[in-house]
Amino acid sequence: MQKKSTSLRKEVVSASDQAYNGIINLVLNLELRPGERTSVNLLATRLNLGRTPVKEAITRLQTEGLLSVAGRSGTMVNLINRDETEQLFALRRALEDFAADYAVKNVTVDQLRRLRQLTQSMRQHTFDPHNLIRSEAGFVRDNAEFHTVIVAASGNNFLLRIYSQIQIQLQIVTYLVRRGYDPKGTERRQREHEDILKAMTTRNSKLLKATLKAHARTTEEAILETLETSSGPRLAERNWPSSRLR
Repeated sequence: MQKKSTSLRKEVVSASDQAYNGIINLVLNLELRPGERTSVNLLATRLNLGRTPVKEAITRLQTEGLLSVAGRSGTMVNLINRDETEQLFALRRALEDFAADYAVKNVTVDQLRRLRQLTQSMRQHTFDPHNLIRSEAGFVRDNAEFHTVIVAASGNNFLLRIYSQIQIQLQIVTYLVRRGYDPKGTERRQREHEDILKAMTTRNSKLLKATLKAHARTTEEAILETLETSSGPRLAERNWPSSRLR
């Protein structure tokens, strides 16, 4: 009986993870937009999952700051605003700076190999102007893993847990403010990732700190500039593609 209960719980956890990743994919693919309201039923139908795992995923994403739940008003993708973006990147810089000294000492061969793979994959995503939504979504996922691998290399699980909690906001904010294909911007961010990889490979903590900070700064500045030209927190009113949830 206990074995059956454990097996059932594993299925529920797996479905919850599917719902969690599915909702994030809807946001990254612009099928669920900032400021747009949805519901458990709509999401369950869209993701072809039951209500229970969808509810669990919504609770998790609410805790992480991506979604808001307001009674009868339903579930909404949170809007993007300048103050929260600045706070988010200030925390990112602090956490990555703290991780750097330990990361260069403890990084493994497998982690370095994975960083190289992700750097190459990001190059492929960033230089594909033919399917911007798919390419950008792929880049965001690779970028998130790239930075998480660096923090994970520090060997500090407490730090990794804290960093992982802000990664979803970093992914969404970085992605949703992008405005079409920008060859100069893509080349710059690719060079920055390659500089970070070089610092990790040579185990140079001073260089790693400098490159991580510079990369975070340029990313933040680009996002804030886009927020300014998009009337700040009303970014959700831009002409996003029509949602398939409606």
